[in-house]
Amino acid sequence: MKWHKYEIESNGNAAINKPNTASSVYGNNYGLWSPHYATDGIIPGGGHYTFHSTFESYPWIRTDLQEISTILFLRVYTRRDVGFRFHDVAVEVTNSSNYEQRGFYKGPGMTSEVVEILCEYPTIARYVRLRITKGSGNSLNIPELEIYTK
Repeated sequence: MKWHKYEIESNGNAAINKPNTASSVYGNNYGLWSPHYATDGIIPGGGHYTFHSTFESYPWIRTDLQEISTILFLRVYTRRDVGFRFHDVAVEVTNSSNYEQRGFYKGPGMTSEVVEILCEYPTIARYVRLRITKGSGNSLNIPELEIYTK
């Protein structure tokens, strides 16, 4: 058997310190669970200071890259205690208001897992949304989200 090495060349994490919006914030407590924690460049050791949505059917978080970019892949860090909550997640993109799905992760995630989701090429957009698409009583918990662009 012959092994091959593949690399993806990117300009790095375009999501760092970019603005986020979300479907909800757990307990409306932005001090502990704000969407901005998802792209602050810090992977917290505990469950606080991470993005945590309310329990709902289809929670989402949206990152504004602040410019139209070619999106290669997303790297998502799951929580260190409830990684299984990351499941059936669609990567949806837009430049306006009509989202198109360009990637998907079935899951469920594992505790402390780093999930990489490749996007269909070319995926060109300004706004990137992660959204749970199946089930009910879901909560989206994201300690850190990285979006790699070209």
